[in-house]
Amino acid sequence: MDTHIHLYDTTRAEGVDWPVESDTALYRPILPPDFAKVCDENGITATFIVEASSRLEDNQWVLDLVRDEPDRYIGLVGSLEIGTDDFAANLKQLSQDTRYVGIRMRDRPRGDNYFNEAVWRDLNVLAEKGKTLDLLMHNFTLQEVDQIAKKLPSLKILINHVAGIKIDGKPVDLDWAQDLAQAASNPNVHCKISGLFQQSQMQPSPVDLAFYKPVLDELWKVFGEDRLIYGSNWPVTMRGGSYGDYKAVVMEFLEPKGEAAMKKVLAENAYEFYGLE
Repeated sequence: MDTHIHLYDTTRAEGVDWPVESDTALYRPILPPDFAKVCDENGITATFIVEASSRLEDNQWVLDLVRDEPDRYIGLVGSLEIGTDDFAANLKQLSQDTRYVGIRMRDRPRGDNYFNEAVWRDLNVLAEKGKTLDLLMHNFTLQEVDQIAKKLPSLKILINHVAGIKIDGKPVDLDWAQDLAQAASNPNVHCKISGLFQQSQMQPSPVDLAFYKPVLDELWKVFGEDRLIYGSNWPVTMRGGSYGDYKAVVMEFLEPKGEAAMKKVLAENAYEFYGLE
């Protein structure tokens, strides 16, 4: 299972707000037939889509796009602005579709003043409704993950893209490792092994495990086999290399962990986290 892909259509009359037109690698229609080829070539049987658009209407657009393939596209991590008057109503409406499993926090309006009363109110709504929170770490810190997890222990949190660390093949920064361990000390915090190629400071991305192993070892140490979840970040992976190369790196890391651990990271943990059978 791949828990992190994006689908969009740059030819829609209203266009897209991601990716930008200047992104020559990604600015073209990326639709189910494109991902079907990836699935067939790499043995991917199910996936979660992560909505990268900030537009409310694009949540429903994606749900409608894949409605006829429920076995392949089993869930959507949506995009709703937290801390707004209509957050709860929008979440309720979209959650009528059981594939709408949660949302991702990506943007950070107001900077250091982001976590106001309205944001905490809406995060609490998310927890009460049993929905999940994915976190893109570009605009947030591991200390803030720890804060959210402690304040809302019933909210299931999934850190995206190996916790946002820039990968250079060297031993991990000790301060980052300490912050990661603190966030991981909360049992409601999980982490995606996703975006490895995106986080690589070398491009094209290296395809040897040794380059990524210091980061992956640190993640395994603090999250273990029960709270790590596989994802790719396709089609963004194409900036760094092929899907097959990406998957091969992750599989080489997981294989020595044993078959039971591999099954957890590659599928079972995702089903449990997102609340799907």
